[in-house]
Amino acid sequence: MSETAESIPTDVSATNRRKKLLIALAAVVVISAASATAYALLYGSHFVSTDNAYTAVEVAQVTPSVGGTISEVLVTDTQTVRKGDILVRIDQTDARLALAQADADLGRAIRRVKGFMANDGSLHAQITAREADEERAAAQLRSAEADFERAQIDLKRRATLSTSGSVSGDELTRAQNAFAAAKANLDAIRAAIAQARANRSTAISAREANAVLIDGTTVDTNPEVHWPVPAATRRQSIWSGP
Repeated sequence: MSETAESIPTDVSATNRRKKLLIALAAVVVISAASATAYALLYGSHFVSTDNAYTAVEVAQVTPSVGGTISEVLVTDTQTVRKGDILVRIDQTDARLALAQADADLGRAIRRVKGFMANDGSLHAQITAREADEERAAAQLRSAEADFERAQIDLKRRATLSTSGSVSGDELTRAQNAFAAAKANLDAIRAAIAQARANRSTAISAREANAVLIDGTTVDTNPEVHWPVPAATRRQSIWSGP
């Protein structure tokens, strides 16, 4: 009877130990499963480990609007960038030289346009002067024509009288010389009028050609001056990303 009583507590003790071991094992399994799940969700899902795999990525080639020597690289390989981020800086020496050249060209263009505008006034004055020359030559022509007519009439009269001996040979000669001089003067005045008209026409044509260069513009709006700033003179930013 005592042996039976002693064996019962022993069996109960063994059963309790087995229960504890099973519970401990189950707890270990649950904790391991929970740890594996947490690792997979929180860490492992963000990384892929493989010995032989390929990834599909988009590769975009970034090229600058202007060429030049890179003076500074501001990003590293595989670095994430956003729109507006500066990736590299191009050396500005060439840009500064281009800007200085553009400024010099602009100054020359401004002086050239101012010259066109000043030339317009000068050509207008030349036209006025040529018109005055033409009017003066026209007045001289009228006077020369009158002198020619008088010389011609005098020559005819003296030539008629010379046949009867009423006029000496010397008087006839003087009349002939006066007629020749009047005719030469008339021809010279006519040539001067033709030259005055040609000069006025040339001045008008020159002013019209000059007006094409400045018509409807000012120094600031003239096409010779108002031009886009070359790309080389602008500060450039290179970016990539969404």
